[in-house]
Parts: sequence; structure tokens; C-alpha cells
Amino acid sequence: MTYINYMEKMIEEILDKLIEDYPKYKGIEPFRNEVIALALNKSESLYSTSDLGHAVIEAKIADPGYRSKIISIIIEAIEKVRENPK
Repeated sequence: MTYINYMEKMIEEILDKLIEDYPKYKGIEPFRNEVIALALNKSESLYSTSDLGHAVIEAKIADPGYRSKIISIIIEAIEKVRENPK
């Protein structure tokens, strides 16, 4: 089995939903990539290589409180990138 970064997948999924509130930036790949990179740097890594590990991580990221924490990290990243575009 290969390793999977669940945090990266989660951030991309949530960002795609949140970006609807920022239509000016929708479809702009450098903006999206900068937000993802910044959010990943501010969050913990969630890698797994086994079925048990995958199950544990899936349970963790399904928790509404945990998702809220990640959403706030992504919103902060959106605002920071918006204020300091490259």
C-alpha cells in the first residue's frame, strides 16, 4: 500500500467549497496553490500506509470539530494570500 496525505486531500476539498465565496479567485491556479501550500504549512500532516492507519485518520477528519479547525486555517490562508498576492 502507498502512503496518502489525507490533510492535502482534505484541504483541497474544503477549499474548493470555500472558494465559492471568493468568485474573483475561482479558477486562478496560482491563488489556489498558494492557499493550499500555506494551509498545509499551518496544519498537521496526516500520512498513512496501512488500512488501520487509514481508518484512524478517516475517523479523525470526520469529526466536525476537527474539520472546523481546518476550515479556519484555510480561511486564514485565503485572507493572507488575498492581502499579499504573488
